[in-house]
Amino acid sequence: MHAPVDRSPLHRHPELCCSDAAGVADLLASKGFNLTLPRRREGDGGMQINAIDLPSIHLCYVSYGTEAIATTTPARTDYRVQFPLAGRSVSVMGRTEIVCADMQGVIGSPVCDQTIRSAANSRRLMMYFAGDALIRHLNAMMDEAIVEKVRFDPALDLTRGAGRSLQRWVMLAVEELDDSNALLANPLAVTQLEQLLLTGLVCGQSHNYSDQLHRRIAISPRSVRRAIDYIHANLHLPITAEQLATAAAVPGRTLYAHFRQATGLAPLAYVRKARY
Repeated sequence: MHAPVDRSPLHRHPELCCSDAAGVADLLASKGFNLTLPRRREGDGGMQINAIDLPSIHLCYVSYGTEAIATTTPARTDYRVQFPLAGRSVSVMGRTEIVCADMQGVIGSPVCDQTIRSAANSRRLMMYFAGDALIRHLNAMMDEAIVEKVRFDPALDLTRGAGRSLQRWVMLAVEELDDSNALLANPLAVTQLEQLLLTGLVCGQSHNYSDQLHRRIAISPRSVRRAIDYIHANLHLPITAEQLATAAAVPGRTLYAHFRQATGLAPLAYVRKARY
């Protein structure tokens, strides 16, 4: 008799599949989470975690098979996005409680500890953005320093707008990462995927810098927006003034003037800042 085929998300990247509660707790402790399983009984379903690390993003699938409580520790400095696949979980951040179920996801920001209470049938996809990568990305888009930590609205509407787009992109990425012959086997494609997801998050989900970011975007001519999009999609490659002018579809002198007016920087100076 053949063993059942694992078709769970990220099944090509298994990290843990067992019934050893202590082993699961030790694994999560190494990642900055405290885990308790308050109602686990003999015969409860096995626990499964599939995960993959990209340069700036960690993707994982989580199913505990029993009620579970996971609490972040101060060691966690990343931004955590949860997408529900089945069941229900509740995230507690300070005095705020957000349900992750059906068509609502949750975004956790590293401004306070987060406790996630999962039902026994809860299955989720998690996407963690490295805090320093997100801040560098937002810095470059705004062309000004981030003073306070970025705090996202924790409720992510998956029925429309940025939430729906992010969920689609993440599900596509998971499908691609489970295909060894897919384009995401190429590191250059992975870099562009990360840029897309970071841009989608900071532009689409409300946070404490949203007003400043959208004012900056609104004053930029289309030529500047096209050049900035090209820069963020190609930060891993050499970028020349000629390439930026071609991407912006205006002469180099015009782009230089527009870029200075919109961002206060020359185009290549913006490239250098975006990389660091």
